[in-house]
Amino acid sequence: MRIAVLSDTHIPTRLGAIPGRVYEVCAECDLILHAGDVVELSVLRDLERFAPLKAVHGNMDPFDITERFPESLELNLEGFRICMTHGSGPGFGLRDRLLRRFSPRNPDIIIYGHSHEFNEDVKDGVLRLNPGAVSSSKGKRSIALLALGKNENPKVEKITF
Repeated sequence: MRIAVLSDTHIPTRLGAIPGRVYEVCAECDLILHAGDVVELSVLRDLERFAPLKAVHGNMDPFDITERFPESLELNLEGFRICMTHGSGPGFGLRDRLLRRFSPRNPDIIIYGHSHEFNEDVKDGVLRLNPGAVSSSKGKRSIALLALGKNENPKVEKITF
């Protein structure tokens, strides 16, 4: 299963539109996960044209998004338990706060956003993945491609544009 993982699109407040490279990746995926700070609901509708989409809301999302999408989401995909949230508070310590938040659920993967910085690491057996921000400055924008297969280790590819 190929999953496009995005966060922090911030459209139209920080970026006018989704960059074409994001559409190219999403068109090749089975699922799209958005970890919040969408800002404009039409962005999610637009992405849904390419693959099924699951999303959580972030701290910058208005009411029309927060009423439709939860603060956190749990999924079981290809035998992996995935917990997704946007994150909050200072960037320092964010990964560990999220690990503690979801630890009773024993996730295999935690997906988050908020810091606008790509991260892929494993702590206490949990893959922590932040795809970075679609809305970063040109050349620093990133998303992640997550490949999951039963009885296989997850594979993450950072895609910058």
